[in-house]
Amino acid sequence: MLIYPQILFVTNREDFAIDYLIYNFKNKGVPYLRLNSEDISEISICHNISTTILQIKNITFDLSKVKSVYFRRAPTVFHKSFENADVQFVNRERRDFLEGLYISLGAKWINPIFSTYMSERKIFQLNLAKSIGFTTPKSLASNNPEKIISFMETNKRNIIKPISHGLQITNEGAYSIHTSEITRKNLCEKKHTIIECPVLIQERVANCCDIRATVVGKKIFAVEIHKENKEEVDWRKPGEKISYKDHSLPKSIEQLIFKLHKSLSLTYSGIDFIYTPAQQYYFLEINPAGEWVWLDNELKIPIANQLITELLGE
Repeated sequence: MLIYPQILFVTNREDFAIDYLIYNFKNKGVPYLRLNSEDISEISICHNISTTILQIKNITFDLSKVKSVYFRRAPTVFHKSFENADVQFVNRERRDFLEGLYISLGAKWINPIFSTYMSERKIFQLNLAKSIGFTTPKSLASNNPEKIISFMETNKRNIIKPISHGLQITNEGAYSIHTSEITRKNLCEKKHTIIECPVLIQERVANCCDIRATVVGKKIFAVEIHKENKEEVDWRKPGEKISYKDHSLPKSIEQLIFKLHKSLSLTYSGIDFIYTPAQQYYFLEINPAGEWVWLDNELKIPIANQLITELLGE
């Protein structure tokens, strides 16, 4: 059997958002293919500059007709079937092989791989957001405790957040490092040393509620996120009681969002803001592969349908 998929989903096996999107996509009658990085050792792939052919069991896929690609997860999760000494080399070869194959497709990307990688860098995000006109919290990224303490003393309260995604995977399981409040006392013991792990410190901004703006093409779906515990910094912490409410962004903020998207070459993102009691919007961060299924489910916001519309070019 030969199939010419028009839509390609690039992810890994644990991506629930892709499961959900494909469930909503199946009735469109458009051929598609989902590629998980873990499956590379089970798929025959041949790329000869002009064509890419995949053999999965008894089905052949020709990628020459792919029109759109939804990129959710980088090709870094692989099953190991070789000696430990070869792991790093083989996984580099796998990753570069898949990335090279993907970016060779003449298709629309949501989002382009390297635009996603660049957009995920929080320090770069903050610099760019501020340069185009967003209000951002005072911030310092550093591994120098003296400089960090000096910065913290200029603010009433401070928070610390991971510079990367914060997900930790250990032999005992997976957990996330969340944004938390930090005091000067936490760092005093190390003030004469260089700490091994750089940190991102920001002033704690007065918070009326959090805003999540989910952007798909020219559509922005904004919601307020209200925490029952007003002293809690991060609404994502397990067990935190939260409620949601639709929110209408001012045109000036929408224009800045589209300007940021254009600068980053993005079609989709989840953007987090703080909305202050003085009705100001503080840009916190942008996630080009941010989660969205919870909004589609809980508030019936048609994010899946909008993503499908973008993929189909409708």
